[in-house]
Amino acid sequence: MSVEELYAKIPTPVLIGLLIAGIIIYILLIVAEWRILTKAGEKGWKSLIPVYNVFVSHEMVGMSHIWFIVEVVCWIIEAVLEIFKITSPAVILFFGIFVLALTSAAGVIHLFKLCDSFGKGWKFKIISLIVPYFSTLVLAYGKAEYRKLT
Repeated sequence: MSVEELYAKIPTPVLIGLLIAGIIIYILLIVAEWRILTKAGEKGWKSLIPVYNVFVSHEMVGMSHIWFIVEVVCWIIEAVLEIFKITSPAVILFFGIFVLALTSAAGVIHLFKLCDSFGKGWKFKIISLIVPYFSTLVLAYGKAEYRKLT
């Protein structure tokens, strides 16, 4: 069964409801990122600019600029594979594992440093790994205060 056939079986009101719910969650997360940057003394609008928001967030938690460069290189590799429709299983496997490993490592390091900069402990870090968007909302809308890590 193709994806199109699967979508055809879902009633339109359900799809519209899911779309509206997705838009609401997306807006909540955008506002949450804005609030997190504001709590850290940054301008909130920086959260709206793709790629730059990652740079600012990495800087905010004290991550090395090397991690940002690694992530950008991974994004470029993904884009090149997609643009040129490279489908060789060996290439996809190698770069897929490479990109996944590097971006996952950067994401976990960033998440843990973000938790540290808001004074959260290991329990919160583990919960953040399991449900990262929930933890973003807690940091943004909760009472946690940002403190710059040295």
